[in-house]
Amino acid sequence: MDINEIRSQFPVTKNCVYFQSAGMSPIPTPVLEKIVAGYIQISQYGDVNWQKDSDNVKKMFSKIAFMCGCNDTDVAFVDSNSSAMSYVAMAIKAKHQQFNVVSMEEEFPSNTVPFEYQGIEMRYVQPVNHRYNIDDVLALCDNNTKAVLTSHVQYCTGFRQNIDELGCRLREKGILFIVNSTQAFPFFLPKMEKMNIDVLTASVHKWGFCSHVGTLFMTSPSFREKYPSPVAGWLSVDVSGTSDFIHTAKNKPFKLWPTAQQYDFASADLKGRLGLGYALDFLQRYGFEDLNRYIYEISGYLIESLKKLPVKIISPVDNPEERSAIVSFSLDNGDNQKLISYLEEKKIMVALRNGYIRASVNIFTNKEDVDCLCNELRNFLNYS
Repeated sequence: MDINEIRSQFPVTKNCVYFQSAGMSPIPTPVLEKIVAGYIQISQYGDVNWQKDSDNVKKMFSKIAFMCGCNDTDVAFVDSNSSAMSYVAMAIKAKHQQFNVVSMEEEFPSNTVPFEYQGIEMRYVQPVNHRYNIDDVLALCDNNTKAVLTSHVQYCTGFRQNIDELGCRLREKGILFIVNSTQAFPFFLPKMEKMNIDVLTASVHKWGFCSHVGTLFMTSPSFREKYPSPVAGWLSVDVSGTSDFIHTAKNKPFKLWPTAQQYDFASADLKGRLGLGYALDFLQRYGFEDLNRYIYEISGYLIESLKKLPVKIISPVDNPEERSAIVSFSLDNGDNQKLISYLEEKKIMVALRNGYIRASVNIFTNKEDVDCLCNELRNFLNYS
């Protein structure tokens, strides 16, 4: 894999040293050109290609379904992870009175706020060295636990949960499994059916290379049958067997689509969403396995480089199966915010998360980037 060729597709590499992909990945030039061409088409022809765009989104869903081990009819796009989790929380609450949901203490709030806002009892597993032991997760479950909600990769520390084993053990207990794969997709792919995942989400502005176009929302047929969407829009209504493509009757009974199309509420930015498809095609040129291997390699180089400095690595990094593209660390003197400001002046972009310094590598990150970060970190420590 030619890292220099990949870097040439990312103008961000000419402007700064970018370790902020866990916040949002930059758009590569070939993907951006196709997205812009789509909007130019709207300028020139209006919505005459709306149906074609809609069909292309469904083709993209087929590709995503293959990647994530589900059916294309299980895939939908919604505005955000907060929206997806709100629909799930409301749907479960509509069916049950007294119940609880188990989640992790360090979850990103878009996972947990929607459930807490619905008044659902949330039980949070406490981490041990920022790891979440599966036995500790199950210990919080009881007969009133309806679901376990976890991130595939924790946003702050990069800890990657063994969702295969957790999903298997939850299935034995008859507990729903809800997984947010935002910080994992598409480099660390979940497999819905194999891993017994009932609900899977992934906000694609992180590692989808297409900006803020929404969140993938995948649900199993059994979940939709038991917990149908609590809200509906004009595109949610099942019009199969009718002569129109929308439901226009008033005060007449109707049903929602049994597929994930029930979450396709209304008109959306199809041109923007198709950017995800372009990005997946772009990544496929290099091969997901090779890209995954490279992310391991460059994150490993970052970890070994940080170990040579007087900093504390926060992320669990000893077990390769628990690693991801995210590495968080902290200064012993607690000057993390000052360090981030100093690095920003040097055009090195990292993030402050839960008081820690979060550096996320990407497919365009090279060893020179890592050396630049660590050299400036050393300079800061020497003169602070």
